Amino acid sequence: MPPESTDVRRNQRGSTLVLVPTLALVAVMLTGIAVDLTSVLVQQRRAGAIIAAAADDAAGMIDTRRVQLDARTQIDPAAARRVVEGHLRATPPPGRLVRLDVVILPNRVRIEATLTIRRTVLRALPGRPSEDTYRVRSEAVLAP
Repeated sequence: MPPESTDVRRNQRGSTLVLVPTLALVAVMLTGIAVDLTSVLVQQRRAGAIIAAAADDAAGMIDTRRVQLDARTQIDPAAARRVVEGHLRATPPPGRLVRLDVVILPNRVRIEATLTIRRTVLRALPGRPSEDTYRVRSEAVLAP
């Protein structure tokens, strides 16, 4: 009976050796997914901050002619649009800017940008797109 128990232990040691590389591969894959998702989240937040700063700067473009004519404070649409375009040229958002919609109302600026952000690790997996599309929105109001 003792010789059989020794053989069983030897077989179990071999099965444990097979699990170690498998667990290491799973750990590497999970780490890659975590790095990839974190990278995309950071890029999304950075794009949101850039779009918000552009909207905020554009909302500060007061139409001085209108103020002189009837003492009403409102945004100068042409100046606000130039500020948004200049801001995005000077500080481009991460990824590729697919679409940019700028709506300028008398007292607010609304920007909606569509971006594609490249994935770092998950693009290597078959069947996964290498880029994801995200929409970033921001609105700034001209304080009276």
